Amino acid sequence: MNIILTGFMGTGKTAVGRRLAKRLGWRFVDVDALIEAGAKKSVATIFAEHGEGVFRRLERRTILRAIRARHQVIATGGGAFVDAQNRARLRVSGPVICLTARPRTILARVGARLSARPLLRGAVSPLTRVRTLLTQRARAYAQADLTIDTSALSIDEVVERLWSTLSPCLCRGWQYVQDHSKALAHRYGGKYIVVADGRIIASGETQLEAYQNARRRHDLRGKPGAPRLSRQQETGIYYIPLPEEALTAL
Repeated sequence: MNIILTGFMGTGKTAVGRRLAKRLGWRFVDVDALIEAGAKKSVATIFAEHGEGVFRRLERRTILRAIRARHQVIATGGGAFVDAQNRARLRVSGPVICLTARPRTILARVGARLSARPLLRGAVSPLTRVRTLLTQRARAYAQADLTIDTSALSIDEVVERLWSTLSPCLCRGWQYVQDHSKALAHRYGGKYIVVADGRIIASGETQLEAYQNARRRHDLRGKPGAPRLSRQQETGIYYIPLPEEALTAL
């Protein structure tokens, strides 16, 4: 299992990723840094000399290599999760968290290094450009398992929120998903399932729907045979890829 951080530039993916990885005792992987190390050029130089198309191809290859290992916190570039192939691979690898922030906050954080941001460099109005890119990427970012607005949060506060939310995903429920991946893909492909103490108790088209269905069943706990949720249970919500997504992600 890996934990993936995605989201727009300036939202804290690298800083949060390093801190979270240290807390977990896992390896931190920065996809952009891997690309730069392999190409021996900065991302900005790759964009300038070869164009965005070449960069995106390098990004796909790098992500494919990165997800082959486990127990990593992986920070992707801001546009990586927009690509459907990257998205499928990353979602199979582990829970995806999208960090976001208000446009003005983003610009304040990256303003001093605009020249190193290929998609903002040369923009007449960088703020307008940030807003436009956020709008263009909103649909893709919405497919993350969790979104956290970092605008008013410190790095430690973001890590604490991630820790409290992701700790159930680090339990044996994830191992259950891995052990039954093929059968789950055919029955629940494209949906989210709620696993409590090694069994599926609810599912839904979205993470919220799966959670609501689990809570709804929990509210029936007074009826015979109804499943129960308790603080002692190891409970997690997991995305199950479609069979074709699972194949793509290999």
